[in-house]
Amino acid sequence: HPVLTHYDARKKSAGLLAYDDLIVIAQRVLKDPGSAWVLFKLDGGLDHVLLDEAQDTNPAQWGIAAALTEEFFSGQGAEIAGRGERIRTIFAVGDVKQSIYGFQGADATGFGSWEKTFRNKVAGQGGTFTKVDLTVSFRSTAPVLALVDAVFADGPARAGVVEDGTELRHRAHREGHAGCVELWPLLRPAAKPKPAPWEVPEKPERMADAPALLAEALAARIAHMVKHETLPARCIRRHDPATGAEVQAPRPIRPGDILVLVRRRTEFVQRLVRALKERDVPVGGVDRLALVEQIAVQDLLALCDVLLLPEDDLQLAALLKSPLIGLSEEELFDLAHGRPGSLWAALAQHRGADSALGRAADWIARLMGRADIVSPHALLAEVLGEHRGRAKLLARLGPDAADPLDEVLNAALDYERKHPPSLQGFVHWLRRGGAEVKREAESGADAVRIMTVHGAKGLQAPIVILPDVGSGKGEKAVRWARLGDTELPLWAPKNRKEFHAPAYSRVLAEDERKRQEEENRLLYVALTRAEDRLLVCGWGEEPEEWHGLIATGFRRLQGQGAAEVEFDHTAFGAPPACDFGGTPLWRLECPQSVPPAEDRAATSAIEAPPLPDWA
Repeated sequence: HPVLTHYDARKKSAGLLAYDDLIVIAQRVLKDPGSAWVLFKLDGGLDHVLLDEAQDTNPAQWGIAAALTEEFFSGQGAEIAGRGERIRTIFAVGDVKQSIYGFQGADATGFGSWEKTFRNKVAGQGGTFTKVDLTVSFRSTAPVLALVDAVFADGPARAGVVEDGTELRHRAHREGHAGCVELWPLLRPAAKPKPAPWEVPEKPERMADAPALLAEALAARIAHMVKHETLPARCIRRHDPATGAEVQAPRPIRPGDILVLVRRRTEFVQRLVRALKERDVPVGGVDRLALVEQIAVQDLLALCDVLLLPEDDLQLAALLKSPLIGLSEEELFDLAHGRPGSLWAALAQHRGADSALGRAADWIARLMGRADIVSPHALLAEVLGEHRGRAKLLARLGPDAADPLDEVLNAALDYERKHPPSLQGFVHWLRRGGAEVKREAESGADAVRIMTVHGAKGLQAPIVILPDVGSGKGEKAVRWARLGDTELPLWAPKNRKEFHAPAYSRVLAEDERKRQEEENRLLYVALTRAEDRLLVCGWGEEPEEWHGLIATGFRRLQGQGAAEVEFDHTAFGAPPACDFGGTPLWRLECPQSVPPAEDRAATSAIEAPPLPDWA
């Protein structure tokens, strides 16, 4: 393909290799009969192979592992091992239930098939093959594990998670520790009233949609947790002013205890971040940020464009209307209408005047002089700091604009480390690259974390919230059919099945089966991130996708303590406009029946005892 050919040529000219290139080339070298000497050299110093997260290993990576261990079971290597002169091992750790990276080529079935392959090879050499199942959870409390087992006990949720003829059973290492799981009813979208015929409203009617309302409700619930609730399974040592002694007390919930997991990065995430900041709840922001799509960054780029080319009327108009200058519609119209030349020429005529236009012209002219002598980072830092640009942008756009402003400064520093400090070069680099920033969650930061379920793989938190369980993924337009070692893209109209060829229909059915199985595994990963508490909510008309599966799990637990409880969302400060249909919530909880675990990190953060009167 011309695109791939050009891509390979660019990599070759730059001396670069992509991650996939490393895998493909390594596999090619190890499989090439002419490269047997490579395997011979490796075999001399290779005794143990360890495979971690084996459920996410793709076929090419399994091929590399097989090639590296081939001499363990054949030739001189097997003879030495058979005499006991050299012990060689393969150790693989994996959980097929957590195979969620199919979009990266991971094959969930590969773990089982390669297990059989290595079992047969070991048996053929008279070795020992041991399969160890770990069913004890050291992370989650009993209510969380009970819900997980119930959700995947029967029905469509089992596909891809639980093998036929088996059942999912977890044992809690934290037996007797307090835990709680809740399922809110779905938030119903507000019905839009039909406008009266022939009536044109003076102002467009604005209605808060369901995701926005749920973000407000969830932010209110989180704020209530942080201000008023504790984690009974954890305790701290606190100074008692009355007795002067240290006493144990339940640990208050901190923002850093809460992990919000979403299926996709939608507008809901931005709204939740904004709602949390409005309630003064520390939040780490989203885990990925597309800089050039942020309004605050676009305003800064408009300023840069004007400094580079003042005759760019469109960007100058955008700058004048932005919070950095803040002209009104009327002031901009009076300046632009009927002008004989460029917008900058009209604005420059007001330089030195004690007016909004005069101050704007003087400010832009002053920055033009600075743009030629300072680096992009220094210029942006000056605009945001000394010229109060940050305060102006936050006042107009809200607190959720703070993260993009910080990241654009970081991007400027990153650019200057790799390129000459040119403003034009920086603007071109930022726009061309898209500048999607992946922000690593700070484990030590005491702030609410928001990330995708895929990004949270391997993480955990005392309180996990799943807020978008009613919205599934959209279907792919292109399907891929495997032909030997290659894949062929196939396309057909999604909603016109009469145009689907039989071969395409088979590919479609198989692809849908794999997608549903991976969705089930993604749900398993999301549920098992919780340590003490799990809260599930969503929006939509009817229970579907994950919400329906979790509700079914709660119904299976009715005889084990799960109960429907009246849900008053206004009790914790959620907007009264939220419509949960008057439906109760599901709850399963257990009290603390063993001594709580002391949280030493939280204890050390408690303020020191007050000084005596004589000090």
